[in-house]
Amino acid sequence: MQHEILKRTFLLDDDGRLAEPGYATKMNFVYNREKVKKTPFNLKEWNFYQFIQDHWVVQMTVGHVSYMCSATATLLDLDTGEKYEINSMRPFFIPRLDDDPERNSVSGYREDGFVMRFKVSDDIRFLDFHGKNKQYGDVRFHLEVENDVANEKMVIATPFEKPEQFYLNYKENYYQAKGFVKFDKLRVDLDGARGLMDWGRGIWPYRHEWYWGSLTARLGASDSSCAGAGSVGHDLFHASAGGAGRCTLDDGADFGFNIGWGFGNLDNATENMYFYKRRAYKVGTLEVKRDGGYMEPWHLKDGEGKMELHFRPVYDNYTQNKLLVVDTHCDQVYGMFDGFVMTDEGRVEFHDLLAFIEHAVNRW
Repeated sequence: MQHEILKRTFLLDDDGRLAEPGYATKMNFVYNREKVKKTPFNLKEWNFYQFIQDHWVVQMTVGHVSYMCSATATLLDLDTGEKYEINSMRPFFIPRLDDDPERNSVSGYREDGFVMRFKVSDDIRFLDFHGKNKQYGDVRFHLEVENDVANEKMVIATPFEKPEQFYLNYKENYYQAKGFVKFDKLRVDLDGARGLMDWGRGIWPYRHEWYWGSLTARLGASDSSCAGAGSVGHDLFHASAGGAGRCTLDDGADFGFNIGWGFGNLDNATENMYFYKRRAYKVGTLEVKRDGGYMEPWHLKDGEGKMELHFRPVYDNYTQNKLLVVDTHCDQVYGMFDGFVMTDEGRVEFHDLLAFIEHAVNRW
């Protein structure tokens, strides 16, 4: 069952429980944080942005698990596997975070020599970072991101076994950015980069895991249009000649998907959704097959014939963090997607689009 929330609804009732589990295509949940009943050390909140430009991946994160706050700025080169990263962690610190990802706000993290700031206005999201360390010297991120609240996206309120636990997640898949990232003398221009936001709030079990995949692209239109979405001409990716994605409808349409499973009780709604021309199409449970380990081919499809994906991994961005009671492991696997989706305008095929699927196993 896919239960859609069609009007503004308080997330939590007076007992701190989810008032109405389900999904929406815009921010119809009112995050009434004051109704949380568990101790403050159970709450987790974060804002995460990721953008892809050719073979470069840019990530910016501010979040906390109540007893620990972290802010991280990352640049990943998928051609070489080289990662440039700078972060800061502070125990028992709650950063300034918004309570609605669609409203004008300023969020971020500040410490000596380390400032990350997300400013949301009506039309633009300004994402900035400035920091220094011995390894990289001066590090700067500056992105100006097109912001259109009218875009449909994946929003979900997920329950767990314990009634006081919940997960509110908002994922936007249409962002186009301009700007740059600089690690000392290395500078990467990001004009035309495409990306996403992952905005999460919740109280979860201490031990948990998830699978999450996401793609953001623009189909067809010209030989270079899919390149900004990750369809690149590097031998590593075995992409199509010239680096252009091939699409059934050659109209420059915005396209993307969000898929996820293994996390919480999904009886009311799954996290699986695809987007075409900024409209959302909901799908139910996915059948997922993999020939072996993470770097072997994946095959994913829904039960109604609405979506089918073939995934050829090229790079596993594996991360692990152990600190006191925190123990996290994540295989974030980047690769090329082929497949099709069914839209109101017919079947849309796509080829050689760069995106990721990750599997996280955590205690935090």
